[in-house]
Amino acid sequence: MEFSFTDEQRELRRSVVEFSRASLNADLIERDREARFPRELWTLCAKFGVTGWPLPEAFGGKGMDLVGVFHALEGLGYGCGDNGLVFSLHAHLWGCAMPILLFGTDEQKGRYLPGLADGRTVGAIAMAEPEAGSDAFSLSARAELRGGEYILNGMKTLITNAPVADLFVVFARVEPGGVTAFLVEKNRPGLKPGRTLQKIGLRSSPLGEVILEDCRVPEENRLGQAG
Repeated sequence: MEFSFTDEQRELRRSVVEFSRASLNADLIERDREARFPRELWTLCAKFGVTGWPLPEAFGGKGMDLVGVFHALEGLGYGCGDNGLVFSLHAHLWGCAMPILLFGTDEQKGRYLPGLADGRTVGAIAMAEPEAGSDAFSLSARAELRGGEYILNGMKTLITNAPVADLFVVFARVEPGGVTAFLVEKNRPGLKPGRTLQKIGLRSSPLGEVILEDCRVPEENRLGQAG
């Protein structure tokens, strides 16, 4: 793989730094003090293309290669003083959008990737639990297959974007088969928001709990094979 940067990649990084400095740094102190997720700035980033950089053009993305994506994201981090916003964008891209691209069915990609690419949908990855942390092999959340639906029960914590997310990649244990991922929309019955958690840094990146109480998820929302 070629790791040197092209003139086009260098120009994109320059334009990202310029955009970030001009558009994303107003009211930083107030935003941090209020622990406020700046949805309006998220939308600006999406219009600039950030939320779609690594996703195929067929789903509304930019189809960029990973070297170019990370060079541009470095520019975003360099120019944007709101590291919480940058952190939330990373969680959205690598915790939700890319797993769907890599492991999703054609139907799942067509259903979810356009909204993730243009920023209408905020994504999150729901793995960590109070007792297991992010140790995927120690999770206690369970998913039981009954008549074409999985019934999910458990609690997730320390989930980046949870208070504002529209779509969660939820990890739970199935028997037999082991840990499995599911695509769960925020308005699905049985998925409930828990506490919004406070933290010292990255305060504009919201952190919270997700509670699953007999949350019914269609079998077609399983991401990848069971286990």
